[in-house]
Amino acid sequence: MHHEFEWPKAENEGDERTSRHIREHGCSVVSIPPGEAKEPPFVFSVGLFANYDHPELILFGMAPRTAQLIINDVRDRVAVGQKFADGDISDDLLENGYRIAFWQVPLSAYPEYLGTAIWFYGKFGPFPCLQIIWEDRNRKFPWEAECAPDVKADQPLLKLTVS
Repeated sequence: MHHEFEWPKAENEGDERTSRHIREHGCSVVSIPPGEAKEPPFVFSVGLFANYDHPELILFGMAPRTAQLIINDVRDRVAVGQKFADGDISDDLLENGYRIAFWQVPLSAYPEYLGTAIWFYGKFGPFPCLQIIWEDRNRKFPWEAECAPDVKADQPLLKLTVS
């Protein structure tokens, strides 16, 4: 646990569940369904920074269960000392050598996407967060011109689109 961190007071049942997951599993994974304006679903972690001094994670456009499994896999690696940083690319987290990239999330994106994490770290102050970005079936990332349009639409590149 980060030495300056102070556990927030739970305001409702959801906060209590989040805090319990963080204590029991090292982090909680929050799942947000697709939005009415066709925004993609996303999941994000809460607790990685407090427990492991590692940035939180956010992942867009995958089925919630798959996205949770990926975040939990990263959590397991972080728990034993592996660190991921802005610009890292990993080819051993997904099956068949598909790669994922890690990009720093700008603070200006936090209010729109990371509400529960903002509550959790409220008194502690800013916390870092990395976006996990995945390749399409042709092994192209969303920032590459050849990437499938649906994969691009499912993954807003917060580092490029939020200022």
